Amino acid sequence: MLKRKFLLIIAFVLSLGCFAGDYDLKNVPEDFIGTYIPVQMEVFVKEYMSYEKALFAIAKSHYDILLLNKNICYSQVMFDDGYAVKSEDFEKWSFVKRGNERFILDENGLSYRRISTKSDDYDAYAERILSLIFVDASHDKNIWISGKEVSIYGHKYYFQLSPSYMDEARENNALYLSGCLLKIEGVGAKIYSVVSDGNSRWGDLSLGKVVQTVSLFYWNDEKYPDLNVYKYKDSKSDLRLLRNIIYAKHGYVFKSEDLSRIFDAFYWYEPNFDFSEDDFSNWEKNILKEIKRYESENK
Repeated sequence: MLKRKFLLIIAFVLSLGCFAGDYDLKNVPEDFIGTYIPVQMEVFVKEYMSYEKALFAIAKSHYDILLLNKNICYSQVMFDDGYAVKSEDFEKWSFVKRGNERFILDENGLSYRRISTKSDDYDAYAERILSLIFVDASHDKNIWISGKEVSIYGHKYYFQLSPSYMDEARENNALYLSGCLLKIEGVGAKIYSVVSDGNSRWGDLSLGKVVQTVSLFYWNDEKYPDLNVYKYKDSKSDLRLLRNIIYAKHGYVFKSEDLSRIFDAFYWYEPNFDFSEDDFSNWEKNILKEIKRYESENK
């Protein structure tokens, strides 16, 4: 009996060795070792403003991530388990240099961009995802990102790479953070607690109470000329913020405490004690008319 168990153990160990050989990489370019993100993943995150929706979309065709070492490349599958790239697939890869940047084209011609020279830098991956989702909020002095951590007005949240399988996150362009869910709502965002109905499955979670509200969360200075007022026409609070963005851009000194607190937090806001509406461009004047028209309809 003991002899049989011993033989089974030996067979198992040998099988592991054969299995490992399928993933043993040769001729890995030293200059390309590091952590890579799918280029298309970055595109999807920008488009959806939702990590989970982007991850589920990318999983149909790409590796989730590439962790390229000297003799093995881990790829993950939806960040739930450890997987590696087969050596026969690796032999079909191409390596591209563009200045200081490094790119990989996989066996299907799909591209990945290096974000760290470390071969296991999950923090760099998380920080890249967060920086894409929080791109507009980066104008706010009270919001900052470091690795998997994002701090919003003193509240710290941690981003988990594994998907929550929460339908609410994918369907409503939301981000799962430390047991909470961040959702875009108008020109702002709200962070909700997550409630379980007692079933252990992720899909049975639902939104709870609002933990935190972030004004102008998805405002971006570069998008200022393309302001879509109609999108917010039914929200008095959003219209008020949009109207005052134009005033803030010209340094208007706000008398309302809430508006002063909001705009003082942005790097681009500079008080102008010589403020005059005469400095508004024709575009800004037309936008203000449109905003005021919708505001009057909401009274």
